[in-house]
Amino acid sequence: MNNVQMMVPKRFGVLRVIGVLLKVLAWFSLVMGVVGAVAGLLAGGALTDLLSNAGVASPLGGGEAMILALGGLLTGLISFLALYAAGEGIFLQLAVEENTRLTAALLLKMDQEVGSDPGYTSVN
Repeated sequence: MNNVQMMVPKRFGVLRVIGVLLKVLAWFSLVMGVVGAVAGLLAGGALTDLLSNAGVASPLGGGEAMILALGGLLTGLISFLALYAAGEGIFLQLAVEENTRLTAALLLKMDQEVGSDPGYTSVN
């Protein structure tokens, strides 16, 4: 079976590149979501300290940084899942196409082998 798979050429190179690009963008999105959440917590904490030093009360009691950080983290996670699933979906479709083409080639080869048998009669 391995020899037959080597005979089937890879097709749709651009789709493979797009699939890889989507997966890379997914990881980038996740990393940026985490970095953004940490930066938001740090900046929010600094802003809360600045406001409290100025004598201004925070409207949410200092919890806005946590809410924003959680929102950024959740957004990064959701975009990671969507982009990664899209990339994997492309690879899934490519694998189905390859396996279908391979199966068709094997069935054609089997039909030709059986068709060369003198006792074989075709049902057409």
